[in-house]
Amino acid sequence: MPGSYNRLWTPEERLNYVDGCVSLNGEPVDLDRWQELYIQDTSKFSLTLKSRQTGYSFVAALKGLVKAMDPNRFDYTRQFVSYNIEDAKEKIRYARQFYHSIPEWHKKRLKSETKTSMEFEDVGAKTESRLISIACRPPRGRHGDIVLDEMAIYPSGLMREIYTAAMGVITRGGTLEVGSTPLGRVGLFYDLYTDPEKSKNFRPYVVPWWYSGALCTDVLGALTAAPDMDTEERVRRFGTDSVQRQFESMFLEDFQQEFECTFVDSAGSFITLDLIQSNTPGILDAEPEIQVFHDADSLVLGYDPDIHGTDLYVGYDVARRRDMAVVFMLGIVANGKKRSVAEIEMKNTAFETQLDVIRRVMTLPVMRVCIDQTGQGEPLYERLKSEYGASRVEGVLFTLESKERLAIQARTGLERGDFLLHNSSRFHRQIHSIKRIPTSGGHFRYDSERNEDGHADSF
Repeated sequence: MPGSYNRLWTPEERLNYVDGCVSLNGEPVDLDRWQELYIQDTSKFSLTLKSRQTGYSFVAALKGLVKAMDPNRFDYTRQFVSYNIEDAKEKIRYARQFYHSIPEWHKKRLKSETKTSMEFEDVGAKTESRLISIACRPPRGRHGDIVLDEMAIYPSGLMREIYTAAMGVITRGGTLEVGSTPLGRVGLFYDLYTDPEKSKNFRPYVVPWWYSGALCTDVLGALTAAPDMDTEERVRRFGTDSVQRQFESMFLEDFQQEFECTFVDSAGSFITLDLIQSNTPGILDAEPEIQVFHDADSLVLGYDPDIHGTDLYVGYDVARRRDMAVVFMLGIVANGKKRSVAEIEMKNTAFETQLDVIRRVMTLPVMRVCIDQTGQGEPLYERLKSEYGASRVEGVLFTLESKERLAIQARTGLERGDFLLHNSSRFHRQIHSIKRIPTSGGHFRYDSERNEDGHADSF
């Protein structure tokens, strides 16, 4: 093996080792410039704010393997902490591919490997170096390097515990490398990146999509020109077909968060207060406020098609004790906008009473009522469908996919200015309370914490 000088490889020698000894799928490893700098970095602390799909897991695994292969490095440990077990396994899959591509005379002997670890026999066979990958729990045990990948999406209750444990591990030697795509202006990762006092010891990396040759058609040109462009302009000018498709299918602020290293408010709240208020007459303009009905009797007596619309649509969120049952009505008015007509909340209300409310509402020109038929809503949906027919009564099974579709369509309508909402701070808080939360399967769920206003039942 190279390196008989009884010293660790220099940053340049690390990169030379990759260029001369490591391949992927039979081809030389093609690194972006930021990845080359990352492999060469010897800082005690580094902090990487990154776009998705720019190869952070890839290069973090490669850097760990290169350090483990240094013939003058002994008893080396590198622990990766990932968001879930599949991401944890990915680091070792990369390391395994790299290791098995290296010629035998240029690498240490592999003693053991699992889906989440690799162990190598150091020169002299008296110690071992190892790569260990774990899923979202505090690293413990041996001193050495720690990599916290996608730290911003760690569960809030674990984030600080994992970070504190990592600091303890590296006290007697090793590095701490933190990397993540942003997820709102909250949390420890956001604090680390934006607080000068907390970040002063970290070497910063910022890696937007145009730093990656896999996502950008002209990295050198984009490095100069892209920062002065707006998002759409640089995507059209420099984005690959894949990036352009992503941009076309995402909300602008979501794309900026996921691919352009932007901390956006709506990552905490899926729908911003500004967006809600822009659809609420009387807050930002001189239009009169929308008035709504809060019980079935006043709704039936006070309904005026010229004011409330001739086509009415109803959502019925079924509940009995824990949450409030809610009947929410929108009317399509003359200008085509969707106007709040009624918000009827029922707490600890018997199902038969709830059904009577729906029956009163259905005496109006309701085109369709959509009912949460999940669980306890199933028998109520069946009864109402039998009374009014499937053309007027639709059941909705709440799943991750259906909730995501409903939430996205609601926000898209708000962004288009389709709604005329009533000016209720309580109602606005319910909409604003919806969070877009990553799941372990790579999807998102849209939910709200229970509070004094309920469980975002009107939303």
